[in-house]
Amino acid sequence: MDNSAKKEFDYKEIDTFEKVLQFKGETLAQFKARTAGMEVDTIGSEKVKAIAFAMNGGKHVTEVYYPWFYNPNRSFASFASGGFGHNGTEASVGTRHLIINWERADFAGKTFLKEYSQFINGADV
Repeated sequence: MDNSAKKEFDYKEIDTFEKVLQFKGETLAQFKARTAGMEVDTIGSEKVKAIAFAMNGGKHVTEVYYPWFYNPNRSFASFASGGFGHNGTEASVGTRHLIINWERADFAGKTFLKEYSQFINGADV
């Protein structure tokens, strides 16, 4: 095997927002400067966009999985919808922030709760 070959990408190593930014080539200070003056939920959106980019190994995707996570604020309108004639709910949030497969979406949802909450609930973390 060629020793110059790059190590295979392991999304599980990206387990903090700082590591997400490092993957993108941005520091936390640069991120804060870039998002200064933005609304709280817009900053959350920028975080979630960066998380999806990192979980996808630097690729933008258009069809795959949403992250699943527990919403501590329990805001019904942001997380669930009841369809006519049934009692089900489903997460249908963040359509521009898709993740390439179920395992990565699950990991992101469990690892980046604060960032997703900031995006969905518009609350500082």
